[in-house]
Amino acid sequence: MARVDPEARQATVNRLLALRAEGALTTAHVQQAADGLGVSQRTVWRWIGPSERSSSPTAYRPTETDLAAYAYFRGNVAAVTRARDAVIAGKPVAAGVPIPEFLRTGWSDAKSAGERTLQRAFEAALTPAERAAWRDGDRARRAAEVYLRRADAGRNQVWELDHKQLPVLVMPPRGGAVKPWLTTIIDDGSRALVGWVISLTPHTGTVLTALRMALTHDPERGPFGAVPAMVRIDRGLDFAAEAVRGALAALCVVCHRLPGYTPHRKGKVERIHRTIEQTFLIGLPGFTGGPRDAAGRLYGPVSDSTADRAAAEGATAAPLPVALLATRFAAWVSWYNSEREHSGLGDRTPVQAWNDDDTTLQRIDEVDLRHLLLAGAERTIGADGIRFGGHAYLAPELHGRRGQRVQVRYMPHDDRFIEVYLDDKHLCTAHPQDQLTPEQVAEFRAAAKEEAKRLAAARRRAARRARTELVPLDGTAAPEESRLVPQRHGTEQAGRQTDTALRRRARADLLGLSRPAALRPDQTEGPS
Repeated sequence: MARVDPEARQATVNRLLALRAEGALTTAHVQQAADGLGVSQRTVWRWIGPSERSSSPTAYRPTETDLAAYAYFRGNVAAVTRARDAVIAGKPVAAGVPIPEFLRTGWSDAKSAGERTLQRAFEAALTPAERAAWRDGDRARRAAEVYLRRADAGRNQVWELDHKQLPVLVMPPRGGAVKPWLTTIIDDGSRALVGWVISLTPHTGTVLTALRMALTHDPERGPFGAVPAMVRIDRGLDFAAEAVRGALAALCVVCHRLPGYTPHRKGKVERIHRTIEQTFLIGLPGFTGGPRDAAGRLYGPVSDSTADRAAAEGATAAPLPVALLATRFAAWVSWYNSEREHSGLGDRTPVQAWNDDDTTLQRIDEVDLRHLLLAGAERTIGADGIRFGGHAYLAPELHGRRGQRVQVRYMPHDDRFIEVYLDDKHLCTAHPQDQLTPEQVAEFRAAAKEEAKRLAAARRRAARRARTELVPLDGTAAPEESRLVPQRHGTEQAGRQTDTALRRRARADLLGLSRPAALRPDQTEGPS
């Protein structure tokens, strides 16, 4: 270490002692002096003296007026310092702004304090949540809160429901590009996404449809599908609608409506929305959460400006159609449930966590859930069945009903079936013609043959009834010679009596014919 000039050392020590006397000495001052003299910081502290180093000044504690000023100036310590110094100097104005009377009164006998001193005082006196609340509001305060962690529930015991507007542009069937909404149902115990619906606008129908998906056991989607014990919903009116509450109450499901502005109380569904954005939406052409240029336009082929969205239909770089987005999202849900591992599940997938849990499941028959389907428009049964959603749906029960108007209920994003209602009564479950199994085709053809046989038998019965009511209308032919009157009696006399009775019932006069004038009701014509 180089030799230090004694005069330079003394000058440095005197300066540091003066700063200490003012209460302004900091470690930064000592480090700067050490660098200038080419010695260590510890050496400089030794020059000042250990007793001097250990006797640090008492930390400043903010007064009630200081805290009120911190709140008044929205957490701006520089503004608090300016106003405080102005009041101490006897000035009613700081930076051209009048100082409130309650601050001038409170600081009337205050001592001067630097900005850094006040900043340290506020940091010591206020929690991060309090400082965030005064600076940025309640949302920032909630971000600094510490929350209780719920104990993990068994599989399918508790569901969390929520809506989320997706940050991606899609093309609806008509009109310009829009941002769709996702209705999500998450199982608390396994983190499985058990029900979902993508729609242009969320409503009660989408909630009911998502509930039906979550309640239905469909092996193609996984082992999920059972009645939960409780669902958690927020204050959204779609979830609190009477139709939703009634459907859940009918299944004896407890509906827990959370307080407003408490998203952390359904944190699993909030977390999966962030996962959807990070792993699925970010790779789509219409993703709106990406970087932007200086004019605010999105990088990439798709713009989300109002004019560009309205003109996006038919463009080369148009966003995805909403139906295609739903198809891709269904594939993503399958990947998420069966392949994505969660640290909160011990590095297991939701399907593995579900299968490892032995909590009893209460399945429900799909027939009992038809009322949860989304109602569609009326349709007319055509020659190829019911046209709906680009498919022609058939069922054996539709035979002979061509031209009838029926009501259709369906599940969004699931074209495997529709439920058909006639006069508000369930008629059948119809399937697309191009997706019928050989067994369904055989059943349909067998029903067609049976319907044809039934109608033929009905026609024969009607014909027999008509023949028994007809007699010769001109009164000239012998009844027993007429082919229209069957000889069902064993004797000729019995046959004549029957023919006489039938002739009396015949109304030939209605057809413009009349009986012979000489024929009386009590007479019987003989053969000519």
